[in-house]
Amino acid sequence: MTALIAHRPLSPKAIVWGLLLANGFLIALMLALAKTATAQGVPAITYAFWQTLIAGLVLLLCTARPSAIFKRRLTRYFLISGLTGIAIPNAIAFYLVTKLGAGFTGIMYALPPIFTFLIATTMGLESRNWTKLTGLAIAVSACAWIVLQRHTEMHHPNGLWFALGLLIPVSLSIGNVYRSVAWPTDTKPMTLAAGTLLASAMTLGALAVALRTPLVSTEYGTRFLTIIIPQGLLTALTYYCAFELQKRSNPVFYSQLGAVAAMFGLVIGVVWFDERYSMAIWLGALTVIAGLRMSNRERLPESSRNRVTSVKLRNS
Repeated sequence: MTALIAHRPLSPKAIVWGLLLANGFLIALMLALAKTATAQGVPAITYAFWQTLIAGLVLLLCTARPSAIFKRRLTRYFLISGLTGIAIPNAIAFYLVTKLGAGFTGIMYALPPIFTFLIATTMGLESRNWTKLTGLAIAVSACAWIVLQRHTEMHHPNGLWFALGLLIPVSLSIGNVYRSVAWPTDTKPMTLAAGTLLASAMTLGALAVALRTPLVSTEYGTRFLTIIIPQGLLTALTYYCAFELQKRSNPVFYSQLGAVAAMFGLVIGVVWFDERYSMAIWLGALTVIAGLRMSNRERLPESSRNRVTSVKLRNS
């Protein structure tokens, strides 16, 4: 009997929820490491470049067919996916994490669900469900409340930082839907993650050159290597899990990853950086969890692959 229980396979629902929680924690941890490095004077673009380059190369070496990422039909997918899902949000997040803290920056990753839901329903990827919409609206409103509370707690907040932070959820929402709609057939998640990360690294490298930001400098110190190498490995695992999650779910469910990361971000901010948050912010965090719970009262959405196929057929 014990052997049967030990070898009983996990249900698809348990797998996607496990991926969601693990991925959220990894993203929050990624932001914490970024804050440690950028606080030492490493430019955000430089850090994001090395992070994605190392992660992309690691996943490329782990793929069964590394040459698969050089297929011409995947080039546009990698570029758009890398730009919207990694390069833009990560570069902004790594810049803001030293200005607004790991907890607040993590909250920015919690805002995409409502935008993703609206885009997905418009495209027919998600059915109109008022319970889900209400739950997502509650979660996003709670995140907005946390932002406002954090704003009032800061002595000299810069409004531009908060406005810049909003580009993170907007970019992520576009990327969430695009990756599902344009998901290449017969291509493994690890290959897609490797190509997306390397495309993001090229974009960030070009931007760094354009802005005359050094990618290598003795001023960064040897401690930078002790952070960026683990960060690269961590990022490889993070995005491999992310693409596995997106393959097994749909854009709206996947977009809730940010809210999970935001909750872990608050905890890591307190434990690691000794950040302090008021009771109002913690109540907001509990409301986010309640909203997400409400939005998922229905059965777990079917894999987006089937819905995406039907959308493509209707549009062809």
